[in-house]
Amino acid sequence: MTESQHLQKEHLFDRIYEILWKKIGAGEIVAGQRLKDIEWAQALNVSRTPVREAMRKMYQEGILIPLANGGYQVKSLLPGDIIDLYRCRAALEAVAAQDAAQYASEAQLAALSSIVDRCDAAIENGDKQTAFELNSSFHSSVLSISKNAYVKQVCESLRKMIFFYRASVLRQAEASTEESAVYLSRLKIKQLHHRQILEAIRSRDGDAAYRVMEVHVRETAEDLLPRVSANPVPANTEETP
Repeated sequence: MTESQHLQKEHLFDRIYEILWKKIGAGEIVAGQRLKDIEWAQALNVSRTPVREAMRKMYQEGILIPLANGGYQVKSLLPGDIIDLYRCRAALEAVAAQDAAQYASEAQLAALSSIVDRCDAAIENGDKQTAFELNSSFHSSVLSISKNAYVKQVCESLRKMIFFYRASVLRQAEASTEESAVYLSRLKIKQLHHRQILEAIRSRDGDAAYRVMEVHVRETAEDLLPRVSANPVPANTEETP
């Protein structure tokens, strides 16, 4: 294999990996669904190898479960998994917020403030998708400001699974007027936390930033639990590429 062919193969694997994750985030691939590399290779008009590699990486990330008869199943939404995942996230992002209080520049503080303001506006307009994205931007910005490469690396390994759970709750909110109202009300509470975190970082109070971020992330997990428990997932959904 030439170097050029190797690069093309790597790029194809990355594209397929992102396609599959995008479909999971959009609800086109759901929890409990079976995935077979041969069927997705046919659906995407590619060879089985990059599809197999993409699915293997997703298995390593924890989103896919290998099946005894071949292929994978998308992990179901289980309360225990959310608690464990968000305990890890809370500890990591609390450290990031603490470090951000030490390193944040005026420009970075202004950018964080803008994110919070725009998220407030999105919530008032009922724009759940934009609020979802800006909420994510706030957390990723704090991680970036922290300059803690180790925290950022571990958080990146958790990012896809966190997105998996958050996106499932967003889809529920978009499907129901009642759930939409609950979702937006909870976002308003999260925004209060974001402002407290921002003020702690601006005041260079790393300990306060740590405490608020940890509580904020843990409470986010508590918000997710009723949404997951109220929507059990069938264990053997068949694959439909």
